Amino acid sequence: MNKAWKSLILLILLCGIQTANAEWVKQNTNTLAWFRDISFVSETRGWIVGDNGTVMATTDGGSTWTPSKKFTSDNLIQVHFTSDMNGWLLCQRDIYSRGQNPSSYLMRTVDGGLTWEKVDFAGAGRERVTRVLFTPDGKATAFGEGGIFYRMQDDGVTWKKVQTAIHFLLLDGKFGDDRVGAIVGAGGTIMFTDDAGFSWDRATLLGDTDTKFNAVFFAGNRGGWAVGTQGRIFRSNGGARLWRQQNSDTTSNLNDVYFSTPTNGWAVGDNGTILRTRNGGSTWMQVNSRTTHRLDRVAFTGNKGWAVGFGGTLLLYNEGSAKTDPGAKPSLQRRN
Repeated sequence: MNKAWKSLILLILLCGIQTANAEWVKQNTNTLAWFRDISFVSETRGWIVGDNGTVMATTDGGSTWTPSKKFTSDNLIQVHFTSDMNGWLLCQRDIYSRGQNPSSYLMRTVDGGLTWEKVDFAGAGRERVTRVLFTPDGKATAFGEGGIFYRMQDDGVTWKKVQTAIHFLLLDGKFGDDRVGAIVGAGGTIMFTDDAGFSWDRATLLGDTDTKFNAVFFAGNRGGWAVGTQGRIFRSNGGARLWRQQNSDTTSNLNDVYFSTPTNGWAVGDNGTILRTRNGGSTWMQVNSRTTHRLDRVAFTGNKGWAVGFGGTLLLYNEGSAKTDPGAKPSLQRRN
């Protein structure tokens, strides 16, 4: 074997070692703020928000994150941009300093986050709004404690309370396409819609119906995943009407779930828990995150994955350079 072939083989082996050792890597954020959400509007532009008015932004795909000038000391629970210029923040006041003010409100930007304008929920009271769900066609619904519901009106700014028969805490929602979606919460609550959110009905659950569901995500048009307390994972293959519990070898609470493709998904939770599936959830692998901090949200943009949580925790995963995960162990799941 000549020298050129030996060099080529050595290069391939070195690349294989680097690929096998790809992992989630903690990024330096220079803050101990509790990060509550992360969102990207493109592969280059993204935002992180958290407690005490923390906002960080990137314009280079997360290579650098820059703190934004603080414009509130309230906790920022969610960030969502519908375009480069137009975005929303869901804000919650501290229970000890809110006075007679409502617990939750929104802030809106039309200039890419340079300035923010406060938007109130009409008739808002002490109930906390926990999440805002945006439909693919631009409509939006906000929900939270006690099954409270608000709908954004046709003017795109005003939010009006809607009466529902739901009385449990609602925590997250997603749409799989322009008609099918789900909202999840405490008390084993999964509500589904197949008419773009005009009506919501209770889904059927096969499994531990006392689960508090913290997050839901749709992989493809109809395949749905919901995660919650005690490591519980539920799956739906039929447009969110029926959900079956999957096997899981973690008892840590799972706080978010995300699929970068219909087969490639991640779930994150308490104690630095990260689970991964490469086969659409038939099996999951528990990945060593090298942190014990609670992880609240996970998101992918391009080949990069991001997980955020307590104590300024920001983890980066380069999907493009990874084939296997170090420290992974299988978590077998039942096929639907």
